Amino acid sequence: MLKCFTWNLGHRLKKIPSQIKAAVDRNPNIIAFQEVTLESSKIIKKILSSSYKNIIDSFELSSDQSLMNGSRRLGVMTATNYDLKPRSQNEFEIPWQERVLAVDITTPQETIEFYNTYIPPGSTNRWKKIETLEGLYKGLAKHTEKKRILCGDFNTPQDELLKYGVCTFAQKINKKGVPKLKKIFRGGSGNRWDQGERNILEGLREFNLSDAYRRIHSIPKKGYSFVFERRGKIVAKRRFDHFFLSKELEIKSVEYLHKYREDGLSDHSPLELILH
Repeated sequence: MLKCFTWNLGHRLKKIPSQIKAAVDRNPNIIAFQEVTLESSKIIKKILSSSYKNIIDSFELSSDQSLMNGSRRLGVMTATNYDLKPRSQNEFEIPWQERVLAVDITTPQETIEFYNTYIPPGSTNRWKKIETLEGLYKGLAKHTEKKRILCGDFNTPQDELLKYGVCTFAQKINKKGVPKLKKIFRGGSGNRWDQGERNILEGLREFNLSDAYRRIHSIPKKGYSFVFERRGKIVAKRRFDHFFLSKELEIKSVEYLHKYREDGLSDHSPLELILH
């Protein structure tokens, strides 16, 4: 059995001890955190090191950490007690290399290519989101016999509908629940934006990386990991956090753990994946 745990920590420094305890108490073999900063990474490692011997963050592989501020202050971290070997950050042609952390993790049974990512939200970073998704897709869109796991916060999709499937943010859903593609979105091509999101959510299936949650839970089950509120009212529930994995990896369970978000530890619910 292999247990994997991915969680956007929400950059809440005061919550780190409680966040780490919550994660460690689940006893995962592999942990993937997002929204880690240079400051928080030191605190997280100090606490996490008592339970996990191999911990790496994406800042460690950066050639210039002075760039890790402002919009680039957020990276990712992966931890495990299995052997871990970092891969080159040049594997992906993306604007901010620290948004993807690629490692080889060797379990007692096999070596898995493990990818942890935090895609910039389009609302604040605009086309950096699509440039990152495009680079991620280009790097992963290859046929390989190696087993792979991709996880993290992708800030997509907008929704999932029984009749129409995945709806990206370049689509407008009318009052009848019908999505329509916008010609122009955020100052650029609506089609390019739509394809950027869709290639990850659906296109990677061709290259043996499919959505773990949807392998177990079919639409119309409304999974979600992030709740968008406005003036104290829930506007939308969105499934931003995902595991994508090779079909050879047999899923026992995959569930969002809402208690930790509801308790205020983060604005995201962690996602736990258990493999046979």
